[in-house]
Amino acid sequence: MRYNPEKTSFGRHETFPLRFGWLTKGFQGLRGNANVFNDPEATVTLGVGKNMVHAIAYWMHTMRLAEPNDGGFKPTALGNLLLGEQGDPYLEDEATLWLLHWLIASNPQQATGFFWFFNRFSLPRFSESEVQSALEAFVQQSIKRKAKSTLKSDVNTLLRMYSPTAVRGDVPSEDSFDSPMSLLRLVQPRPGRQFLSGWGLQPNLPSFVLGYAVAELFAAQPEKIALPVRDLLRSDGIWPAPGAVFRLSEEGLLHKLEAFVAACAEHFDLRETAGIHQIYRLPSSGTHGLNPLVLLESHYHTV
Repeated sequence: MRYNPEKTSFGRHETFPLRFGWLTKGFQGLRGNANVFNDPEATVTLGVGKNMVHAIAYWMHTMRLAEPNDGGFKPTALGNLLLGEQGDPYLEDEATLWLLHWLIASNPQQATGFFWFFNRFSLPRFSESEVQSALEAFVQQSIKRKAKSTLKSDVNTLLRMYSPTAVRGDVPSEDSFDSPMSLLRLVQPRPGRQFLSGWGLQPNLPSFVLGYAVAELFAAQPEKIALPVRDLLRSDGIWPAPGAVFRLSEEGLLHKLEAFVAACAEHFDLRETAGIHQIYRLPSSGTHGLNPLVLLESHYHTV
């Protein structure tokens, strides 16, 4: 979750955006065979091409739905909760998409380009070439490696994954048409091969998903009892910021935080001191804060 220039990766998605059905196939495959992604019959088991098998493994690992285990993979507690029988294995709940988006954009180690775009790239309107140039500059300054072709692959894959094809009016690409992340409409195509990724109220974002992100930030920084709202609104480049990741305006972020705190008043409090808003982790949350999975269990085990 914390950006480390010594631990980065680009282009490991094999140029494939996440598709509908992939997480379900990968999860069910893992439950039957921990080595399914390395199995010679993986293409038959999962019903996809060889490179797509690697892409499924990558996305599941990046979203922390599966983790390496004795040369193979195993579902994580988060994976079982989201994709198990009591979860949302077919991604029918929009809350799941928002959550998966956070899991991608808050993972600088496995998805550095995606972390950079949603946390550090600030232009609301842009072209693909502008994103690539900015990413190249960031990598040159911060990481000092990576071929331009790999960075271009990351930018192209991200825009295809998040930009709705139907709205663009392009000849439909199977990769982008089947990407569930485009339903969040966080990247909008505009005339002249431009894109828009602006900040707003995000009325469809459930407050508990924002709360999950906040709980994860507290869990990753147990020494902190409070997080300034300004740090949640815009990233410092080191830690992911839910406001930036979810493209929330200041008004939208405060509204979601208030709703979340009202629902979890025994664990969190939102206070303003000397004009500075902060969200506090209360002692009842424990030494390391409320386990983020508890927030998800209360949603997925009751819907």
